[in-house]
Amino acid sequence: MIDLTNKKILAFDLEVVAFNFENYDEDTQKYLTKYAKTDEEKQTVIENLVFNPFTSQIVAIGMLDVVNEKGCVLINSEEDIKIDSEKENINYICKNETGIIETFWKTVKDKGYNLYVTFNGREFDCPFIMLRSFILGIKPSENLMRGSDFTFKDYHIDLMKELTFNRHSPTGARRKFSLDFYCKQLGIESPKVNGVQGDKVKEIYESKQYKILADYCMGDVIATTKLFNKWTELLNIK
Repeated sequence: MIDLTNKKILAFDLEVVAFNFENYDEDTQKYLTKYAKTDEEKQTVIENLVFNPFTSQIVAIGMLDVVNEKGCVLINSEEDIKIDSEKENINYICKNETGIIETFWKTVKDKGYNLYVTFNGREFDCPFIMLRSFILGIKPSENLMRGSDFTFKDYHIDLMKELTFNRHSPTGARRKFSLDFYCKQLGIESPKVNGVQGDKVKEIYESKQYKILADYCMGDVIATTKLFNKWTELLNIK
């Protein structure tokens, strides 16, 4: 059982978009795709570049204080624009990528968060924001990757890990599923209910539909928080 007493809990989620592959020089393109033997394999390699912080950027960071249910979405935009949220407890803030990452770390420090809730964050969100910070010359206020993959529960609840009991398998009871699937099976409103899918994030971002992006990102965070509350009630046991 994980003791949640006196914990300041932050649920968060990232949305990312890969840099344009055609903007790399010829040598870099060859390096990134050198193991691809067919055009199909090459296309798959290019599509998967979105998951690496050296070939992709953060376009939104959703943050929600689990206790007081207040939060924000930090949106990567070079434009000085104001976006209104339909939720009174959620603010939408536009800054460039450096600005949103700096704001994330400042919020973590100022609010004194000491427990983080994610869905697949140990594998993706945490290392991604740590390395994007490194690339952009930003010093994190918290080491979100400390410990090992089996000793981080004192400061991070990764619900993907919890629902597969820390070792997922391709089939069977410990198979891993998407956040959308878990939510649908557990009676939680899916973050995909409005029709936006993860593979549309690049299109949405590049067409500057920032409110749609922010709504989608916060939907993931809210769903993650509801899943965490259900896990806390029923599976956080000795």
